[in-house]
Amino acid sequence: MEYFSGIAGVAITFNVMMATAMIAVSLLIVGFYFNFRKWGQGSLGWGLEPQEGKHGLIGSLIVFVTAFWKQLRAHSVHHGQNILVTLLFDVIFLRRTARAAPFRWAMHMLIIVGWMGLFAMSCLMFAFEVPYLLGIYGFSFALISTVLPVATTINFPGPELIRDNIQIPAQIFGYMLLAGILIAIGRRLFIPKVREATNSYDAIVLVTLLIIVVTGFLAHAGRYIAYGVTDFTGWDFIFYDYLLWTLGGQQVFLTYVREMAFTHSILALFLGIAFIPYSKYIHILTTPLSMIANKGGEH
Repeated sequence: MEYFSGIAGVAITFNVMMATAMIAVSLLIVGFYFNFRKWGQGSLGWGLEPQEGKHGLIGSLIVFVTAFWKQLRAHSVHHGQNILVTLLFDVIFLRRTARAAPFRWAMHMLIIVGWMGLFAMSCLMFAFEVPYLLGIYGFSFALISTVLPVATTINFPGPELIRDNIQIPAQIFGYMLLAGILIAIGRRLFIPKVREATNSYDAIVLVTLLIIVVTGFLAHAGRYIAYGVTDFTGWDFIFYDYLLWTLGGQQVFLTYVREMAFTHSILALFLGIAFIPYSKYIHILTTPLSMIANKGGEH
């Protein structure tokens, strides 16, 4: 299977992109390993010296989980908020951020929902591409009901059908992410208190996210032109979306569509995934863990 991703007009195959993705995922796992190992070297009690780090992923995980459990139990004494309440309201809906700064809450929610939505769309697409490449596209299988003695035949759809149906949801999630990033940049440019607190780590996170999202929109719009659709007169949202990102369907976006798509893929894999444990992106994991361990924090 070929994609609109490549260099000098030569398409990158699915196998090559999957190999590249595995490299990025491997870097992600290694980064998480070193973080868990570092966290596992912390003290397991108040006033105690940090213990020597364990060698190996399993040992580091055991020490980390032990420390996390002790912290969770300790805060259970102070206030008994249910862990599900913490997970739903404090971790997912960011209740405390909403109370403290509604505008900042909106920014975070746009970024989180947009990023997770795009990730989910990518996983869905991948789940249908793999069977296609294994030669089981269009296969049927029977589900024997345990209630009724009948067989139900289900046709496994191909990747083209899934790709067509996730276009608009993916674009909506993309715009949510873009809006959140632009709000974050605007806060750091025009709000003095936020600007003074901004450091290089914040700048790197925002710039990399912005580049990933913009290259994604450009690559997506270029693929649309490559399919031969040039009617931008309809009222459908998708037409105006492509009109925006291709400046009315300029040929340059078709000429360099593979390069744009390849750039987006590499940036998304290595800056949007592999870079997480080595940067401020790690707060995606540490903040929810801290909220859960502390039962959401002080009331």
